[in-house]
Amino acid sequence: MAGERRFPVILPSETQHREFDAKLLLAGMLAERGHPVIVGSRMEIHNRIHRLPRGLYVAKDIFRSSRRMFQIMERLGFGIVAWDEEAIVVSDAKTYHARRVDSENLNQIKAFLAWGENNRRLIESAPGYHGTPVHETGNPRVDLLSDRVRGYFEPDVAALKAQYGDFILINSNFGRINHFLENERVRRLANGEFENLSAGTPEWWMFRIDVFNSFLAMLPAVARAFPDRKVVVRPHPSESHEVWLKAAEGLPNVEVVHEGNISPWLLASAVAIHNGCTTGLESYLLGHPVIAYRAVRSDGFDDRLPNHVSTSVFSQADLIETMARLFSGVPLPSPDPDALAKVEDQIGRRDGVLASERIDALIAEQGVGWLNGESSFAARIAGRISAMRRRAQKLKGANVAGHKNSAEYTAHRFQGLTAADARQRLARLGQGLDRFSSLDVRELYPNVFMVSR
Repeated sequence: MAGERRFPVILPSETQHREFDAKLLLAGMLAERGHPVIVGSRMEIHNRIHRLPRGLYVAKDIFRSSRRMFQIMERLGFGIVAWDEEAIVVSDAKTYHARRVDSENLNQIKAFLAWGENNRRLIESAPGYHGTPVHETGNPRVDLLSDRVRGYFEPDVAALKAQYGDFILINSNFGRINHFLENERVRRLANGEFENLSAGTPEWWMFRIDVFNSFLAMLPAVARAFPDRKVVVRPHPSESHEVWLKAAEGLPNVEVVHEGNISPWLLASAVAIHNGCTTGLESYLLGHPVIAYRAVRSDGFDDRLPNHVSTSVFSQADLIETMARLFSGVPLPSPDPDALAKVEDQIGRRDGVLASERIDALIAEQGVGWLNGESSFAARIAGRISAMRRRAQKLKGANVAGHKNSAEYTAHRFQGLTAADARQRLARLGQGLDRFSSLDVRELYPNVFMVSR
């Protein structure tokens, strides 16, 4: 390591409960190598990008909405690599390319870090792809499910079991249909037209609306069938809780909660229920009972990997009967023998090496080549001006109720951490690996931390 160049690395997290712990794990490994690592709220990092040390920025996506920020960072002299946080539940290549890949961003970044082979194929087949290097590294979120790191969640699992008992977990993934911000929701109007379709087709969104409605109808049936068990509904990070709270009215054993990483909730529950959600994959990797509730079916839309590795049921009666058998001691059927191969195609090799270790080694090998040279004085000034203008616009939106930059929605996605919180999390992450004891964590800005030796 003595001959390595140690440069700053920036790891932004859009959604605290989904991403932060995994990126903190990667930050620890990079910091042990000598890199000063900035990790925390993506919004806060972007708002202060002109004040941060120039280095390597690891983007969470290459979607069109990231284009302006990429241009600012290019002027400021940052090197950019990227992965896609939402690349493992894909309906088809055409929809993925339309929704998740911007060709300008793809060709600007120095490298793309793919979850697995399927993600690599999707990127290399994207319209406008011109040879950006793609590396199959896996994603640090999967590291948290590995035997080597899973012990990180033991205190949370124990606390959840003490609070909720042997509970039923219902995972909702209807962020666009039940969005926290009403003006961001996909809706079907009285005339049959749709609002906010984005890249999805009307047929796709009608299917998802029907699935959502089937879950709302299923909740009271499950709660009444198992009155002695808590039923916990965990909405998607971008979802409103109001519709679920209304569906739970008059059901004393139902709670609507979105707190902490999903893994301890899965491990603490008696069974998890989903439809086409990444929690199906996560439950499979944890070896935990998981059911795909598929009362609404579509040959074109719901043959998704999380459903494939779960026990599928197709009616409320079937769901309740399946859970009753499970609770009486009859295990759920094992997934198909080809399930592991399909999972590895999506998330990468399960060979005992952590994705964080692969990314750390790759940055050590190629990271210097990903850095941009010193940008011109004029470019840096232009970048600073653009960054400050963007920050002013975002801060203006923070005071507007219902705006995507509103303080309320920001707090909904990133609920807040102190340096002591981050330090304690890093220490717990390092326990099973016997690492990170030489590292320090300090706060740079609210919800933004520096991890360093």
